[in-house]
Amino acid sequence: MNVKENLVASHSPKMTGVALTLAAAGLLLSSARPAAAQGWEYEAAAYAWLAGLDGTIGLVPIGSGQSVDASFSDLAGFLDFAAAGHFEARTSRFLLVGDVNYVGLGAERDAEVAGATVTVDLDYNQWILEFGGGYRLSSEFDLLLVGRYYIQDLGETAVAGFGSRASGTTYDWGDIFVGARWTRPLGQKWWFSLRGDVGAGGSQFAWLGNAALGYRFSDLVTLGLAYRILSLDYETGSGADYYKWDVALNGLGLVLGFTF
Repeated sequence: MNVKENLVASHSPKMTGVALTLAAAGLLLSSARPAAAQGWEYEAAAYAWLAGLDGTIGLVPIGSGQSVDASFSDLAGFLDFAAAGHFEARTSRFLLVGDVNYVGLGAERDAEVAGATVTVDLDYNQWILEFGGGYRLSSEFDLLLVGRYYIQDLGETAVAGFGSRASGTTYDWGDIFVGARWTRPLGQKWWFSLRGDVGAGGSQFAWLGNAALGYRFSDLVTLGLAYRILSLDYETGSGADYYKWDVALNGLGLVLGFTF
């Protein structure tokens, strides 16, 4: 079994790159305060997307691939490191958005090869980057045009008494999305937001759905809870270079935002 098959067969749940994974859009839990009549308003946020995955991952063009269904709790034990941030700048009519999401997963296994014990370290690193902008039809409704770029790095290091060997493969692609976001204040402190977008490019088809509820502690600090789904249908290569990622990342997210 080669490196890529080993990763899928033994640890396909960790290949989710959960985006512990948004994703991409970074949950879009912006405070969504009405923009000032003039000038720019800015928001920076740190967030965690506690996502699982459901779909199909394939590394050989035979059959339909391997089905995966893993919750966040299934994946948490493989987590090495995760970090995510969202930035937004907006006026009463325009907005700019940027998002960076990274997750690193890993596992270690021992195997017997030619009578010797070999320790194999399996690693998965994923980046989801989002950049774009939009037009604000009102203080509650935004039209969006964004691009997302995905990087998935699969690696394996085998260590034995006679030496070590490392190998890896990187897959990367991008999509363009169109969508909308609706935000509704609920009194003075609470707010509710819905966002959806659809797109394609490197993916045959991709879409995102996000629902968020937030509480504004002050003009500066906002705390939010969201549920998000990011679905990607990507397929590339042939033969030994074949790769399929037809997966929906989904789960709750937490965000701490600062508006200035």
